[in-house]
Amino acid sequence: MISLLKNEWMKIFQKVSTYLFIVFILIAVIGTAFIEMKINGENTNENWKEELTTKIQENQETIKDENIDEAEKSMLMEEIAYDTQFLDANMNPNLSTNWTYMADWTTLLTSFITLFVVIVCSSSVSSEFSDGTIKQLLIRPYKRWKILLSKYIVSVIYAGLLILILLASSFLIGTLLFGNGAYSDKIIDPSSFEFTPIIVGDYVVNMFVYWIPGFLVITTLAFMLSTLFKNQSIAVGISIFILFASSTLNILIQSFVEKYQWLKFILFPHLDIRGYISESAPMFEGATIGFSLSILSVYFVIFLTLTFYFFQKKDVSY
Repeated sequence: MISLLKNEWMKIFQKVSTYLFIVFILIAVIGTAFIEMKINGENTNENWKEELTTKIQENQETIKDENIDEAEKSMLMEEIAYDTQFLDANMNPNLSTNWTYMADWTTLLTSFITLFVVIVCSSSVSSEFSDGTIKQLLIRPYKRWKILLSKYIVSVIYAGLLILILLASSFLIGTLLFGNGAYSDKIIDPSSFEFTPIIVGDYVVNMFVYWIPGFLVITTLAFMLSTLFKNQSIAVGISIFILFASSTLNILIQSFVEKYQWLKFILFPHLDIRGYISESAPMFEGATIGFSLSILSVYFVIFLTLTFYFFQKKDVSY
């Protein structure tokens, strides 16, 4: 089995696309870091209390002006109340560290990893048929299921490598450009419409942990399609289409789920369970993290079972 894993690992790194995916992730990390610098400007971590206090005092003086209209006065009062909450909570509203960068950008870059791994998985088996190397692969003294399992394991390991590169490069670039912040620093929950302080390190970890289950299922689906289609282009094309269409299908399903209860058992609303991190972003009424994980587990088992079944029955006589 070890020799099969080594062979599949070598096959992945014989492809130029493998290195392009890694380079793209590094470029994306550097690019988003400089965008963050442009947005935040100079470092505002030093004297934020004094600056925020001065801002509040200036707004309070402006409100006293008799010439100010009611709309502007109301807006300034809301701004004062909001800024005061930051002072009371001892939170820097413009905190900029490696952790805040990862919370804002790195969590979004996971979508590229999903895309890249879907491409790798959907071409893993279908490329053997397209390139005509499937016979040479199957005449080796290994059972079909072991050959297929080695391909799946290596695809997952490659996915883990991309995740590790994303996290390591984000933390390093973020530290170099924004400084090393504390895991326990507080930020406002990005998904909440209210003043909801959360620990930035917990948010970053949760965003990755909650992303992994759906990520594994969608990549397993792509791997299954790779065994169903002998044409690599078709397998990759359908996998990418499903990936991009999943968000639209999710919206449609959530729109009709109250009327048609059976829709809650469809895969797509459960692919991204990061909505459970914040109670302000519910999936649909009655949905729980346990229910979504159960749905994902069932589909995961179904996809893997079908993958190995069809590969065992696959005709490679031509």
